[in-house]
Amino acid sequence: MKQPILLIGLCALAGCASRSQFQKGYEKGAADAVKRQYWIEQSLQKPGKNPERHLSVYKLTVPPDPDAKVKTVPYEIAIPICN
Repeated sequence: MKQPILLIGLCALAGCASRSQFQKGYEKGAADAVKRQYWIEQSLQKPGKNPERHLSVYKLTVPPDPDAKVKTVPYEIAIPICN
């Protein structure tokens, strides 16, 4: 009678130990992914590593809406585009 209970207890403990090992491996993998992402961001921000960037600015004139109840004046907006 004690042998089956002992056997079940040992199997349960072995399962817990493997789950703990799995959890430790998962946490290490997650930490490694965060570190990799950090270093990718760092390397992208280094000057000289990136291809030359070109800044274009597009200017648009927004006319007033003739159907609006409030009268406005035309205005200009600038849209910066990095290539």
